[in-house]
Amino acid sequence: MKSKKLGIMGGTFDPVHLGHLQTAKFIYEHLGLEKIIFVPAFIAPHKVGLEFAPAADRYRMTELATEPFPYFEVTDIELQRSGVSYTYDTVMELKARYPEYELYFIIGADAVPMLNTWHRIRELLAEVTFIAADRPGYGQTIDKVCEFFGEPAKNKIILLDTPEVDISSTGIRERVRRGLSIKGLVPESVEKYILEEHLYQS
Repeated sequence: MKSKKLGIMGGTFDPVHLGHLQTAKFIYEHLGLEKIIFVPAFIAPHKVGLEFAPAADRYRMTELATEPFPYFEVTDIELQRSGVSYTYDTVMELKARYPEYELYFIIGADAVPMLNTWHRIRELLAEVTFIAADRPGYGQTIDKVCEFFGEPAKNKIILLDTPEVDISSTGIRERVRRGLSIKGLVPESVEKYILEEHLYQS
């Protein structure tokens, strides 16, 4: 039995915001994880064709946001691989790097209904436990997803009642576009980076 627990938090982080950090911190403490690795996607499969900030900028913002937390790390594993980022490939690479860890993959509960469309999802369920950060009204959805995947999924998809944080990357980008303040939505270091690099302004 592996005694150490590693959290994995993937996303486009476009930009990373305080909601991401608060959710990750809550899960880190609640599950007794050793650390959480943030994995900025090069191109997320469900975002193909959409515009977002360059991968290098999203990576740097995630670095800046996580710097104050000794138990958070950022990896450029998907940026190095480039192309569309499949969670299965990332998980297998992290499993090889951290063979002594049990892996927990953090997602929003709103992503759970789409799990059946994920690349090699059944194999992925064998490798990680999904921790779904709760959103209002998603409890029944998780039950249906577990029915779809069968009995093993009941222990592999866990709905965790995380504190609700009403912040979205989409809303932040829109505020920057309109010249509005984003104080209190992102860490100060990320706000400074966005303004200095003129991100999301066009």
